[in-house]
Amino acid sequence: MCTTLFIVVKNKTIGSVATMKLKSTVIINRINSDFSSAYRPFSKFPNSGVFWDECINTVKDSKLMNNIIFCNDILQIPPVKVFIAAKNITTVLTDADKKAIGAFWGFVFKFVFEYKNQKNVSIRINSVKSATYFFDGPKDTEVIKG
Repeated sequence: MCTTLFIVVKNKTIGSVATMKLKSTVIINRINSDFSSAYRPFSKFPNSGVFWDECINTVKDSKLMNNIIFCNDILQIPPVKVFIAAKNITTVLTDADKKAIGAFWGFVFKFVFEYKNQKNVSIRINSVKSATYFFDGPKDTEVIKG
């Protein structure tokens, strides 16, 4: 007896999925040029220290970025949760740190990757109680080195 197992990853027809491939440098350039104007309350976050540096270093890591995208798209795990877990951030975050990190990932997913919708969910990691995952992006997104 032969059994076939089909796993549906996305509700899209194979072959018709457009992929947006972005170089990490393009993402970082967009963050540097537009983040402060898009998120004015967090305009002091860029180049402010360790959490900003970790966010930027994460964008430079295409493998980790693609894992963050997968977790967001398929598992509905917010990028903030994956970021905190992947970077093993154990420092108790201030409210300002939590909001700034959330703004950073919100910018990447909404303004760079062009996701249209978002949902806030409970995550309970470190001192963060909730975070946002994103959906209704126009294309499958892949981050490549460079």
